[in-house]
Amino acid sequence: MKEFTIRPIVLDEIDAVAGFISRGYCDDIFFHWCVESDEDRHSIVTDYYKVYLLAEGCVAHVAQSESNEIIGATVWLPHDVDAGIYDDIEKVTGKYADRFREVADKSHENEPKDMAFYQLVAVVTEKSKRSGGTGTALLKYHLDILDEKGIATYLEASTPYYGKGLYGKFGYAQYGELMHFSDTAVLYPLWRPAGFKK
Repeated sequence: MKEFTIRPIVLDEIDAVAGFISRGYCDDIFFHWCVESDEDRHSIVTDYYKVYLLAEGCVAHVAQSESNEIIGATVWLPHDVDAGIYDDIEKVTGKYADRFREVADKSHENEPKDMAFYQLVAVVTEKSKRSGGTGTALLKYHLDILDEKGIATYLEASTPYYGKGLYGKFGYAQYGELMHFSDTAVLYPLWRPAGFKK
């Protein structure tokens, strides 16, 4: 039996959600490349996600436990998000801004052109809950809404994609070229058409 509920985030919890996402990603190889300093990484990645969460058109949901703790979160951005957010990202990422700008530039080069989509920019679950269906439920929640509207989705995974796992379950498939930033920091672009049915 499911022990959590999924709901949209509210404005006054943006700081908490951004911090939760950052804690989930701080050990990720990709974010180790983005922010080499262990001391700086959590605060910079938190501020980076605050920019996304405050962007016009952003859609974010959390999974909340029965004890009211956030145990999962997703963040989605529309394909036509205001480009001004990248100036904001440059400000909050400081000396690491060039790396975040490189990521944004490669993403824009690779992502689908001339079609509407939402990009999944974060999906994080509490480590102790990762086998409890939280991530699956969070993805399904918004994908069902997008499917009803006929909107496709795109994402860039930081771990190798083999057609299985969470993303494969929902019909994501490789799209475009792998995005190489270093020997270890690689993003795997994935695309899911609207209304995918297995």
